[in-house]
Amino acid sequence: MKEITEMLQQVAARLFNEGLEMFIGYESGSVPAKARPYFAAVQGETAALVFNPFCEHNLAKYLVRFPNAKTAVVVKGCDAGAVERLVKERNLDRTRITVIGVPCGGMLARERVLAELPQDGKITAITDRRDAFVFQTSKGEHVLEKKAFLLAKCLICTQNNPTGVDLMLGKEAPPVGETGKDPYARVKEISALDPPARAAFWDRLMDRCLRCYACREVCPACSCTECCFEQAVPGWQQGAIWLSKAVTLPDNLHYHVIRAFHVAGRCTGCGECERVCPVRIPLMLLNRKLAGDIDELYGPTPPDVPSVLCTYATGDRDEFT
Repeated sequence: MKEITEMLQQVAARLFNEGLEMFIGYESGSVPAKARPYFAAVQGETAALVFNPFCEHNLAKYLVRFPNAKTAVVVKGCDAGAVERLVKERNLDRTRITVIGVPCGGMLARERVLAELPQDGKITAITDRRDAFVFQTSKGEHVLEKKAFLLAKCLICTQNNPTGVDLMLGKEAPPVGETGKDPYARVKEISALDPPARAAFWDRLMDRCLRCYACREVCPACSCTECCFEQAVPGWQQGAIWLSKAVTLPDNLHYHVIRAFHVAGRCTGCGECERVCPVRIPLMLLNRKLAGDIDELYGPTPPDVPSVLCTYATGDRDEFT
């Protein structure tokens, strides 16, 4: 972790000497075992950059905020596809972006880690030892086995080393996902329920939704300049609608199903929608369901195809005629 952090700081400083205008990475949070997005605008700010197993944010979406600047961004394996998606859909100019890849040994669930470490101990260093993270604290050393403390998405990850990057820092990380684990296992369990039970399951989840739209705001696939949920409302009225919108189960279902179809075939599986959900709705279940259906219907998406649901081919299945 320390080695990657030092390499990040050195690379960022060099890029600013070469004309970089913005470096998007991570810094330590204001509370223990926390990292947050960090934006360095000048070389003197690069010393705050870090990388550790709490850097779970996908930083790709922030690139759209700096469309005309020479920007560098840090990506993990599960993030790199989001940059590629935004470029493919002409939201970004790839020639103005430097993508910095970092090998990822998995991201840790903060709450579980803090429950294991001494409450009055300060974390001084973190070392990745393949199957475990070793925490050096002011109260001694603590070894946390990855299988017990990794985020759920990391346990099914098969792409922890980013591809298509301009610079790769450090050595490739060994796989962190459990061998043979089916990423669609939970989806299959839900799909096997009878229709009333399946409907009740989704109703229970969607009834919690606040329609805060955090999932939309953070999703790299939700990159429209104007969202369809606001297109029918004049600009001068949108503020009032945003503040006074009624939250009902039918409206919640409508929002999430429409959004899921809009990102179907374009979702990169980063799981940011779940991370930011304030009521912890497992939104990736819905995304994985559609991803599995698309794979079954159309097979793997060719690299030159923007999205299977935005592309027509005469050989597509046409069972409704």
